[in-house]
Amino acid sequence: MFVWYLVGFVVIVVVIFAAGYIMKKKHYQRINALEEQKIELMERPVIDELTKVKKLKLTGQTEDLFESWRDSWDEIATKLFPNLEEYILGAEQHTDRYQFRQATQVENQVEQVIHEIDTQMKQILRGLKELIASEERNAQDIRLAKDKFTTLRRDVLSNGYKLGDALHGVEGQLDTIAENLNRFDMLTDQGDYLEARETVLNVQHDLERLAVQLEKIPGLLRESDIILPDEMGRLQAGYDEMVQQGYYLEQLQLAAELERMRGRVSDLKGKIVAGELEAVENGVAELHTEINLFYDTLEHEVEARHFVKENRIVVEAKLEKQIDVSDALAEQIKEVKQTYHVSEDELATYLNVASQLETQKEQLATLTERLSEVKIAYSAAEDTLKEMDAIVSSVALEQDTFAEELRSLRKDELEAREDADRMRRAILNLSRRLDRERLPGKPEEYTALCDHMEQSITKLEEKLEEKPLNMKAVSHEWRVAQEDLDHLTEKADEMIENVHLVEQVIQYANRYRLQTPDLAVALRKAEDHFYDDYQYKKALEIAVTALEKVEPSAFKKIEKAYEMKINVDEVEE
Repeated sequence: MFVWYLVGFVVIVVVIFAAGYIMKKKHYQRINALEEQKIELMERPVIDELTKVKKLKLTGQTEDLFESWRDSWDEIATKLFPNLEEYILGAEQHTDRYQFRQATQVENQVEQVIHEIDTQMKQILRGLKELIASEERNAQDIRLAKDKFTTLRRDVLSNGYKLGDALHGVEGQLDTIAENLNRFDMLTDQGDYLEARETVLNVQHDLERLAVQLEKIPGLLRESDIILPDEMGRLQAGYDEMVQQGYYLEQLQLAAELERMRGRVSDLKGKIVAGELEAVENGVAELHTEINLFYDTLEHEVEARHFVKENRIVVEAKLEKQIDVSDALAEQIKEVKQTYHVSEDELATYLNVASQLETQKEQLATLTERLSEVKIAYSAAEDTLKEMDAIVSSVALEQDTFAEELRSLRKDELEAREDADRMRRAILNLSRRLDRERLPGKPEEYTALCDHMEQSITKLEEKLEEKPLNMKAVSHEWRVAQEDLDHLTEKADEMIENVHLVEQVIQYANRYRLQTPDLAVALRKAEDHFYDDYQYKKALEIAVTALEKVEPSAFKKIEKAYEMKINVDEVEE
């Protein structure tokens, strides 16, 4: 037993030493990797780059920035690298003593310091590289800027007359650019490369802006000095010519508008001198648009004049024709009112359209007078004529409808009288038809319908004899009478059909009468209704119900035979 304890103890010790060995190896691997990162940082050429830049003559912003980089390097060299050495040594000691938790903490600190050093070094090297590169870019950009400046100045000297009053401002910009070029040289000589960089960028921007101005100013001056004044002059001349030709154009207020536009042109000249070229371009475009709108208006007046000359007489003739129609309608109304009743609404319709025609006649007279006195624009006259034409056309449709209604009164009267006679003949024919059927009698319901039919026709005839004749009332009684006749005819057809069916059902059921007492009783009851009170429909219902109990679907055979006009026994099942 003791041996087994001893073996177990040995195994545990071996496992512990093996685990310790593995952990030490992992920590040493991490420490070695951190050591390599430290060496890589220490080998970076920061001090060499600082020395190169230090040889340059630095002043101003450049010198201040260089000093900040050197201070940052001093911190790295005198503080951060020694701390890094100390942390790495501490990590090794903790690892040797199997203090792995403390070793991990120190290793994490080492990583943080390495990251901090790496960040600061990259900032220093990037800044130094940009500083050296800026010196090279400055030399290239200033050479191009000076060449462009020389070209622009030569152009101004040769073509300055094209710039007008803007020449002084352009020369002032050239002087400012020249001063900045000299300032660039001074800053470069002093070693202030960063401020020199800002200066050369400003010079480039000023040169580009000035080049655009030199390109645009002559054209804009031509617009303000020649083109726009010339267009306004032509517009005034065209306006004056049209006034002499008899056009009314006071509504345009052209004189005031041209004065306003000249004021805007004067303002645009001031903006050209001030270098506000974008505002000038927008202003020029707006003035051209306004001038074009005036030309469009004048052109529309010319077109409107042609329209008025071609259509005024046409509209006048159309109006006079409708007035004649209105007068004829007035006479027709007088004649119709002697025979027929004309409602106040119908008269109001006529009076309204007649009033509209008188109003249009007055407006046309006023329009003609104003045209002769040149007190209305042709465009306004065109709108008025179009509106008048639309109104007269609408009135014509209303008058046609009204006239047709008047004409239809006599036609409707004759049709109603003829229809009253037709309905009386229809009733007589219906009575003869029932007589031919030799019915036992007529039920009270049918007799009542006949009486009601007689009353309806009588009312229609009475309405037709009234003076003046009210055709709306006639139409109402006419419709009621026709509906009553249709209903009476339908009832007569139904009654005749029921009579024939009852006879055939009873005849067919007689074959079962002796053997079926209940059927015999029902058939006697049906015969009583058939012969005594003439309730043919009720008699049919009783007979069919009794027969169906004896022979289901027998009534369908009887109906089919009735429709086909054959014997029931001939119907195929």
